[in-house]
Amino acid sequence: MQTTYQYKLYPDTNQKLRLNEWLRICRYWYNRQLGDRFDWWSMNRSNVNACPLVSSIASVREKPNYYSQKKQLPIIKKDLVKVFHSGELLDFSMVDSTVLQDVSKRVDKAFERFIIGDSNGGKSGKPRFKSEASFRTMTFATAITGSS
Repeated sequence: MQTTYQYKLYPDTNQKLRLNEWLRICRYWYNRQLGDRFDWWSMNRSNVNACPLVSSIASVREKPNYYSQKKQLPIIKKDLVKVFHSGELLDFSMVDSTVLQDVSKRVDKAFERFIIGDSNGGKSGKPRFKSEASFRTMTFATAITGSS
């Protein structure tokens, strides 16, 4: 039987700053992966009646999935990542790998619900890019317990 614990944190000022930095990195990772999936979606789909009879068809790009995007993490953690629109440098090595893997899982689940639907066949709306206000949680898959 698996047991899940949920804790409420009361961090001090330095810990709040560090957690906010982690949230910023996770939000950037979420939005980057979602953007990659939307690029794939827009490049590889077309209406049935919109296909030209004669054209050069570019090679189909492989669909980004949880595992292919998760494979990018060791590469991205080696160096600082520069955010294109703000010029900010993000250090992915500060954030635990399980937290970033969970972000990849969240993107995968949201995009699959958009394309395929849930178990009842009901499709969700298009996943949205996250702002500071809408991305406020991180999941730590492994917890360090203090044992004597």
